[in-house]
Amino acid sequence: MKSKRHTSLESTIVQNFNKYKPFLLGLMFFWASGSYAQDPVFSQFFLSPLHNNPAFCGLDEAPRFSLQYRNQWPAIEGNFNTYTTTAFSYDQFFGKWKSGIGAHLLADNSGDGILRSYKATAVYGYQAPLYKKGYYIKGGLEFGLAHYSLDWDRFIFGDQIDPEYGPVSPGGTPYPSAELEPSQKGRTYIDVGAGILYYTPVFYLGISCKHINTPDNSLLDQSLNPNDGLPVRWTILTGGDIRLSRAGKTPQVFSPTLLYALQSSFWQLNIGGIYQISSLQLGLFYRQSRQNSDALITMLGLKKGIYRFSYSFDYTLSDLGISQGGSHEIGIGINLAPIRQRSKVRTDCFDAFR
Repeated sequence: MKSKRHTSLESTIVQNFNKYKPFLLGLMFFWASGSYAQDPVFSQFFLSPLHNNPAFCGLDEAPRFSLQYRNQWPAIEGNFNTYTTTAFSYDQFFGKWKSGIGAHLLADNSGDGILRSYKATAVYGYQAPLYKKGYYIKGGLEFGLAHYSLDWDRFIFGDQIDPEYGPVSPGGTPYPSAELEPSQKGRTYIDVGAGILYYTPVFYLGISCKHINTPDNSLLDQSLNPNDGLPVRWTILTGGDIRLSRAGKTPQVFSPTLLYALQSSFWQLNIGGIYQISSLQLGLFYRQSRQNSDALITMLGLKKGIYRFSYSFDYTLSDLGISQGGSHEIGIGINLAPIRQRSKVRTDCFDAFR
């Protein structure tokens, strides 16, 4: 989650971006440090569930792969790559050991590359049957290695901006700044998380806790930094499947979902659902972030053989406005389970995730 993208201050930033872009990029660095570099969130969270809860590891005995690309506010200053996030994941279940294994890779780019973060995570999940057939509880653990860095040389601060000439003198020389350069411009840290998932043939409920070890990812000197570490991110993800078609008819499933995430003082709520008819998926979601009515999300997906393709668009409802281009997200999924196996009636409720 990134609170710097969803507050009223952002509206002012965007409105004055052309005039004060360099200064604002510097401001956003310190703002990000104060908000503890909150996690990115995907609109198509069902395509990469390991990003939210490691207990989702191993939903199929065949390998599953997913690739997601998110581009937020592409119209800012005509810069298409201002905020982008890319994620890749793999997971698979092994019935002999009642266990799932997986991996998740994440790359996040903020401010056209001024702030970058990378994370590689190994995931393990264990599944235990409950009192009734088709009822299970799963636990998941994740162990990640992350790197966070900034390009300090591209910052321009407020004391460098001349009211008449801006940050560069008439002679072409940039004005100096009294800001002190951090002693380090990057940090690598270990990140640990856990989750639990309960599911039946029609309903699931998952709760996860990310950054259990509250790793220190700050680049500021400790004497200037009140950060006690990356705050724990709590996530509740729940939903299910409502089968609308009769046997022998074209398969139709409605999958309502709700996601609530809390990290430090920032929270986010996504609510909506996906309607599936045969190979076609249509999704509609509403997202609320803190005090902001944030976005209306539409999604179109297609399943063909082992492949799944999807596109979603976030129509911005906050004061930031749609003029900045909203958010675009593309997803590709590969499920190597045989088609005949997937055509059988499943004893779980994860159609939206496959």
